[in-house]
Amino acid sequence: MEIDNDTQKFIDLILENKTPKIHTLTPKELRDMRAKMASIPDEHIVEIKSIKNISFNSKNKKINLRIYKDTFEAEITPLIIFFHGGGFVMGDLESHDLLCRHLCKQTKSTLIAIDYRLAPENKFPSALEDALDSVKYIFNNSQNLSFDDKKVVLCGDSAGGNLAFLMSIYAKKKEIPSFSGQILIYPWIDLTMSRPSMKIKLNGILVEKETLLYFSNHYLNKKEEQVDWRVSPILYPDLSNLPTTYIYAAGIDPLLDEGDALRRRLLSFGNEVYYKLYPGQMHAFASNIVNLPTSLDCIKEASKAIKSIFNES
Repeated sequence: MEIDNDTQKFIDLILENKTPKIHTLTPKELRDMRAKMASIPDEHIVEIKSIKNISFNSKNKKINLRIYKDTFEAEITPLIIFFHGGGFVMGDLESHDLLCRHLCKQTKSTLIAIDYRLAPENKFPSALEDALDSVKYIFNNSQNLSFDDKKVVLCGDSAGGNLAFLMSIYAKKKEIPSFSGQILIYPWIDLTMSRPSMKIKLNGILVEKETLLYFSNHYLNKKEEQVDWRVSPILYPDLSNLPTTYIYAAGIDPLLDEGDALRRRLLSFGNEVYYKLYPGQMHAFASNIVNLPTSLDCIKEASKAIKSIFNES
């Protein structure tokens, strides 16, 4: 198993600090720990011209959004809709703030991050409903939000990759507007957790199969939902006519085989797909910019991909 130097240092730090494994914590303890990890040292801050928090009401619930714009506020730009990871149990607008700043800055696009409801307080399909409601709200307000609704890319990591991929399926079903492309960073798209890479274990890595079982048990109402395509979108029967897809994978990741299986399945339906593996990285490296600087290479590659999609749309 290949482990790069920064990953090894981070693993050593986790072991040295005796950081508890995710699946041993309550959701509140986990969120508190993630919040501490989200703090950004001054030297890593990426300045953006405009960052605005807004909210809207839908079906007796309030959904929070964060809008990043590094151009003049009224300038019409392409749009990235971003869904954060965290196993549907943790993560928020703060946990992925630095990643969103980088993507906004490097693509000169508007980026809107979605703060969907979390489990176990809000089980499946709450996150999916919030994603759909947010996408509809965003497109309905394209003029006020100053973006080109013909140049919109979905982006998400892990559980956020699940939601992003689901949005492209719902667009194919004509239930929401269409997208120009999707950027999926180690997407969690098969909650049956039955692929060989689920056996990847290494003391000190953040995500193992036990971690994913913990997340799944909190997110799902019953085990049978694992095979519902709205939970495991790789199982959707017809994946033809989906937007251009870029998949980024980590080598030390129980989700490794899911990204490759999605690549192969999308290709089999005639889609345009690009795939890049970061063999020495663990799951969640792309949002762990301070400790794992290889994330910057992944963000740079994703930003190039987004600009390429926009140039072609």
